[in-house]
Amino acid sequence: MAQQKVDIQIEDAEGYRILKPAGDLDVYTVGSLRDVLGKMIEEESPHVVVDLDGVPFMDSSGLGALMGGVRRMREAGGDLAVSCTKEQHLKLFSITGFGEGVSIAPTVEEAAAGFREA
Repeated sequence: MAQQKVDIQIEDAEGYRILKPAGDLDVYTVGSLRDVLGKMIEEESPHVVVDLDGVPFMDSSGLGALMGGVRRMREAGGDLAVSCTKEQHLKLFSITGFGEGVSIAPTVEEAAAGFREA
């Protein structure tokens, strides 16, 4: 099956960038999130907040892409944080332990405030 795309808006903020995916993050669409995160690192914007409020559904592959993004950003001397108010995503983070050591907050600004210093 051909890879489906999830629409991702990119916004610049002071000292970091905001990724806003719109649509489901699942096994079919997660490649586009991985690609964008890879480009961020190449462009030396390794501080990124992923705003999940436009994502109605996320499965384990979406979570895997976020985990991979955290690892890759930190290897590049940056960090990845998550802005999220959706109960089902927060539950997934909690169950999997993703929230330990990763800044997850209801607003983009609060999430960015939790970046780890390299």
